[in-house]
Amino acid sequence: MVKKVEILGMSLNSFMVQESMLQLEEYWNKTIMSTIENISMETLVKAHGDEELKNCIENLDLSVICDKEILKAAGVASRQWVQEITENKFFKEFMRRTVNGERHVYLLGETQQQVELMQDFLEKAYLDIEITGGYALSECTGDYDAVINEINIEAPDVILSVLPTPVQEYFLKEHKEKLNAKVWYGLGQYAPDKKGVSEMAGFARKLLQKGIMHSILLRYHKNKGDDSDE
Repeated sequence: MVKKVEILGMSLNSFMVQESMLQLEEYWNKTIMSTIENISMETLVKAHGDEELKNCIENLDLSVICDKEILKAAGVASRQWVQEITENKFFKEFMRRTVNGERHVYLLGETQQQVELMQDFLEKAYLDIEITGGYALSECTGDYDAVINEINIEAPDVILSVLPTPVQEYFLKEHKEKLNAKVWYGLGQYAPDKKGVSEMAGFARKLLQKGIMHSILLRYHKNKGDDSDE
């Protein structure tokens, strides 16, 4: 099993689904909150040149790679892993175990629409899910003490975040020690969305990110080559 995925000078704690679920079972029994986040091409593009964001990502307990191109760029040749990414198997298995274990879920988003979209999707996809609350950061004035208090009152097992990068990572870094939960799972801003224009825009954005990622990788490997020649 691959223990680390190395890409663009970052070291990701990434595993295939079976081993990730073994990690998850350990997280439920810890006294401090464990951190999981989806890692997309957009995440890596934004982290390139942002040392603080890079450190946030490397300090995650578990990084869930959700773009198969990342494995290719990192030189990881595993058809099974690619299939798991394509079929979104980690998220599905995570949610299955969360629901079967009667774990309480709290939703955190940037806007109320994001929170409502995610709740609507989850309640339709997982009929027995127990959602204890939700909060949109855009409705919080001043510091985030109110958000922290609302979450801690519910004391959820899981905080599902649909905050965008890097808002998600910076929020987690600043407030992790204050949050009373077992697991933080950062989904990023890719909450279920409406069909049509938004779907096409998302596809176009992914193609653009793939091109940017390719350019960054070329520059990164060129710089590494230059350094090794010195």
